[in-house]
Amino acid sequence: MPDDELLTLAQHRFDQADRDGATHEDCRQLRDIFPAVLQRLRDKVEITRELSTINPMAVRNPNGWEKQAASSDVAADDDQMQLSLLHL
Repeated sequence: MPDDELLTLAQHRFDQADRDGATHEDCRQLRDIFPAVLQRLRDKVEITRELSTINPMAVRNPNGWEKQAASSDVAADDDQMQLSLLHL
């Protein structure tokens, strides 16, 4: 099931279980989908972990930041927007 469909279904089941007059069946259906939502979240965390992890060598070596900053000052010839994560 694609992420969007899983999120839509989980939101629907949450809304059903959270409403006035919710039944035990509504709560059971929410509880039944929760493991799939958790697993999908774990998968996304693993995928993005490498993208958001700071390089320990750059933290230990402040000169590395200076070198990165100096190289980011060079203007690109292709008129593309330049992005920097140096403020992080």
